[in-house]
Amino acid sequence: MRIGIDIRCLMNSNYSGVGWYAYNVLENLFRIDTENKYVLFYNSSKEVKLPEFKGKNITFRGFRYPNKLFSILNYLNLVNLDKMIGVVDVFWSPNLNFISWSKKGRKILTIHDLSFLIFPEFFPLKTLWWHKLIINKIINKVDIIITDSQSTKLDLIKLLKVSAEKIKVVYLGVSESYRVLSPSPLQGEGWGGVNDLLLVKQKYNLPDKFIFYVGALEPRKNIESIIEAFKMLGGDESLVIAGTPGWKNEKIYELAKGDERIKFLGYVREEDKPALYNLASMLAYPSHYEGFGLPLIEAMACGCPVIAGANSSQLEVVGEAGLLVDPNNLNEIKFAMTAMIGDNELRNKYIELGLARAKEFSWEKTAREILENFN
Repeated sequence: MRIGIDIRCLMNSNYSGVGWYAYNVLENLFRIDTENKYVLFYNSSKEVKLPEFKGKNITFRGFRYPNKLFSILNYLNLVNLDKMIGVVDVFWSPNLNFISWSKKGRKILTIHDLSFLIFPEFFPLKTLWWHKLIINKIINKVDIIITDSQSTKLDLIKLLKVSAEKIKVVYLGVSESYRVLSPSPLQGEGWGGVNDLLLVKQKYNLPDKFIFYVGALEPRKNIESIIEAFKMLGGDESLVIAGTPGWKNEKIYELAKGDERIKFLGYVREEDKPALYNLASMLAYPSHYEGFGLPLIEAMACGCPVIAGANSSQLEVVGEAGLLVDPNNLNEIKFAMTAMIGDNELRNKYIELGLARAKEFSWEKTAREILENFN
């Protein structure tokens, strides 16, 4: 079987959540499947840095169209991605993008969430328009839609009237580098020793005790409430916020201004994240909406207890393994933070539950289930 895959989300080495999803799935997919032939499509008029997937059954096919022109050509069905890379039996796109196909072969699309339909106020008009334009164009042209959670599947059925039989739920995974690390130096452990807790603590000049958030800095993630609830706390905890600025984030920085206990790290490299979770007192992630919430599983796998929003996929991903709060209730968020800091019995309970829960997820399992949908 010849399988085409859109890897445009992997053209920048600073991956977002979607990028890490695609990278981890493909890395495991190519390890377990050496029989099918894979053709990886990308397009950019600029130089790009692609992952180094190796295998006799893997071919990269790149094109040099200006991205805006290429999007218009796709929208008008003047180009077909599957024809550009040669006839394929299956074409999979791991995220929403402008795509047009010929009528040959099966089309599979991963839709991670429908936040742009549920919370349009969280998005700039341009981004909102872009998402709606794409999904309305291709939703009825795909044979299978893969979602990260039952929650997103239900959203698709309710909001876009997609047939339940067309939707396949495949949970995300967590890599083996996310694990409990020793507090002593671990030279040679993990990713070449860079997960050494002391080195990472020094690298980012981290406080001894801190509440941690990692992810995009945008309204849906509810970082403003994290900051406001944190400022209501006493004690010697700090708040460390990691992630790249998204949109509509001005208030985040305004709320944090002047508080020396709040530290912004910006984008953090993947190899440093396991140590950051290990060093943190907890992960604060009371998001308004998630298609999955990958940091929740990563944190739990590292023995970092989590606070999550009692909504969307967070309910099924975290379950009873973390403290679930109303993201609109500052007192609930503050109470959860206080309890996780001050009650060792409660904290240890959620550490153990989190570790057990994280073992149920792996990228190999994710890749195998996606491969089943190719066949």
